[in-house]
Amino acid sequence: MKINHKKIEFFFQDVLSKLKVKNNDRKLLIQSLVGSSLRGVDSHGIRLFSHYVHCLEEGRIKKNPRMKVIKKKKGIAIYDADDGLGHVAALKASKIVASMAKQNGIAAIGIVNSSHFGAAGVYSLEIAQQNCIGLSFTHSDSFAIPFNGKLPFHGTNPYSFTAPFKTNDYLHVDFSSTSIPWNKVMRARSNQTSLKKQVATNKKGEFTQDAFKAVGLAPLGGEDYGYKGFGLSSSIEILCGPLIGMAHGYRLLSMIGPDFKTPRRLGHFLIAMKIDAFVSKKDFFQGIQLYLKDLKKQKPKNKNKKILYPGEIEKITEKKRKSNGIPFDKELRVNFSTIAEKYKVKFNL
Repeated sequence: MKINHKKIEFFFQDVLSKLKVKNNDRKLLIQSLVGSSLRGVDSHGIRLFSHYVHCLEEGRIKKNPRMKVIKKKKGIAIYDADDGLGHVAALKASKIVASMAKQNGIAAIGIVNSSHFGAAGVYSLEIAQQNCIGLSFTHSDSFAIPFNGKLPFHGTNPYSFTAPFKTNDYLHVDFSSTSIPWNKVMRARSNQTSLKKQVATNKKGEFTQDAFKAVGLAPLGGEDYGYKGFGLSSSIEILCGPLIGMAHGYRLLSMIGPDFKTPRRLGHFLIAMKIDAFVSKKDFFQGIQLYLKDLKKQKPKNKNKKILYPGEIEKITEKKRKSNGIPFDKELRVNFSTIAEKYKVKFNL
């Protein structure tokens, strides 16, 4: 079934209000989660709401942290999330780094003492909406094996890039350094379905399509070319760990517990570039639109499918889901109904 996104927003507002989360922080978390699901990033959208509720209940995430800039120079800043919601910290930091880039041409901000921040694309997109090119990175605890390794070492460590090319239209890239997020393994277990080939590994480091035997994720590139995903993940690890004074992902607490009381202290890293820092805004837009025009001229292998620019499928999905609703399955219905009953709030399907 499908559910109108406004109903989900109202439900989230009511629950977060009962949890005593500040109004502005509630809005930012909802913006990240609902926005991700509208764009089709279901693994990092509304599905994770119950996880964040549990983290707020148990104390892993502070309900009302004191987030602030703790270091700022011409083109760099450090933003302390104070063990609060990563989504809130990253959206606030996105505006700060975009503002700095407009003054300096380019700027970077490291976010420290944070928590899981959902989809990395939310923050590069937020930067792009300020008329800048945005890049967003985060590390996480161990899910991915090293190339030629057996057991998890890196996180899924996503890369996201967003560039505006006209009003409310963006070239948007958002992918992890593994072929799938761990949530897809959990979904496969829940639905008792098989995984795709060469995306997950068992305890021997061998590829498996059995979600129940999966203990790790393979780096992008699979068996022969996984060094590419491994290298991408390594570089993101340095940006989000040592560069900004955070531990690297292997030393972070697990997202999936069992400890939900101790803060995880993740690092995130955002970069913003002013689009007319190198050439005029007119030249930039003409150049990127010419690139997209030439891309669209290319002939597709499958005549029934168009060649889409990065971010176009998300744009199409968002339009459809705003009109028809967000897909909503039995597992989500049970999770949300349990939360609604616990906090005595209404949840109308």
